[in-house]
Amino acid sequence: MIVTKMSRPATLIGLGLILGCSSGGGGGVSGLGGSTGGSGGANESGGEQEPGGASGTGGVQGAGGTTGSGGSPGSGGATTTRPSYNTGTGFFVLNGKLYDANGVEFRIRGVDRNHYDMDAPGIPKTHANTERTVLFFNGEWGSTGTRNVQTMQQDMINNHIVPMPGNWEGTCDESTATLTTIVDRWVAQVSTYKTLDKYMILNIANEWGPADSTVWRDSYITAIQRLRTAGYTCTISVDSGGCGQDNADLAKYAQGVFDADPQKNVIFDQHVYGNWGLDAGKLSWQQGLIAGFDALVATGLPVIIGEFGPGRNIGPSPTAITPQAIIQAAEARNLGWMAWAWDDNPSAGDDWFALSLNGDYNSSADLTTFGKSVVEGAGYGLLALAKPATAW
Repeated sequence: MIVTKMSRPATLIGLGLILGCSSGGGGGVSGLGGSTGGSGGANESGGEQEPGGASGTGGVQGAGGTTGSGGSPGSGGATTTRPSYNTGTGFFVLNGKLYDANGVEFRIRGVDRNHYDMDAPGIPKTHANTERTVLFFNGEWGSTGTRNVQTMQQDMINNHIVPMPGNWEGTCDESTATLTTIVDRWVAQVSTYKTLDKYMILNIANEWGPADSTVWRDSYITAIQRLRTAGYTCTISVDSGGCGQDNADLAKYAQGVFDADPQKNVIFDQHVYGNWGLDAGKLSWQQGLIAGFDALVATGLPVIIGEFGPGRNIGPSPTAITPQAIIQAAEARNLGWMAWAWDDNPSAGDDWFALSLNGDYNSSADLTTFGKSVVEGAGYGLLALAKPATAW
């Protein structure tokens, strides 16, 4: 859809259309109420150990506890060597995990940002370590590649937040020509964006592509090869098709996309809205969420839950799926996650998707109910789990 200044560009058109994504793998291994095996108590990429990580459902682990199942090594922990086939200087993927430039495992925990051209001083205060950002490429509101990069440098990199710039022109679009045009834009501006190779994860196209389709697979294989030929060596993020919500694209075809990348440096992004994960009404949303996430884990690839909303049956595709359930299920499976969105129509308050009411964050009064859950949620919010990136 066309991105407007106060609209949610990510999934407005297609949210109500994707009501039953393929669940792929079998049933869940843990409930939604708590993390398993201490995954919430991960030592973060900055080498600092969480003062009280989760060590089971509801349990609290002391400051001297061991690293959680998906956590990064603590200060003095072992680092991973960049594989020889990866010629980049920034993030890289190895054995299904994402690592920063220093070879420290990195778990994405952050927020989406709808309006990169408007101030968002509160995001660094939330401890978010990654910011997925809607960019413009055609001069809208004064946008240029240079301005985009300058904004990311100022607002994200200087605050040790990983920028994940993205193109939203293909949202809920299934035309291969659209994806080709989007890649044309990235290729044409490679000299500008390549300056961020050490810091960024490049999100090719928001929610482009057909569901459960080899067209999705083959189109992204071509897109990634073109970006690599142009000179991009950074980690690339690929959204699932079906308005970003199709589980089958990732469960069945993501491995083929990953294997075709000469850098072997791709992560995959699943969005959760509406009746996501339901199988023709046979599953509850809780069961569907677990089955869908388990199918993603079964791929052995690095996957993030790159968008989810406030639940409470709010918005154009009402859902009962709560942000707490999504974060806790993601944490239990070592999946990264990002909430949509910091600044999506904050004037609507609790009736829409914004996390912040005014772009800032100094206290709970600056946050919507959704924002309080994602940022301040006891044991599972950004303040409890996320640490700034420390590879630069």
